[in-house]
Amino acid sequence: MAKVGGIGETKQPDDTVHDICHKIRKDVEDKNGQTFSEFTPIVFKTQVVNGINYFIKVRVSDGKYVHIRTHRAFTGEVSFANFEDNKSLEEDIGYFH
Repeated sequence: MAKVGGIGETKQPDDTVHDICHKIRKDVEDKNGQTFSEFTPIVFKTQVVNGINYFIKVRVSDGKYVHIRTHRAFTGEVSFANFEDNKSLEEDIGYFH
């Protein structure tokens, strides 16, 4: 188990991660300036802060990935924070602003 403030281990997406991706897809597309042909979470890590930060690797088309950072409050409210484009399947997810 990760310590508070540290980033946890890589995990397979669960229902919560799928729900988060569904909620923030439009925000990511708007910030990126394009509509993705898919938006499938592949793996994720979490960071416990005042709620939980999710760092999620998402496949957006064949062979193309983005890393997204979202925050989920303990009350369940989800907010989009940022994303990194042009990621590979092999590239590890880490903390980013």
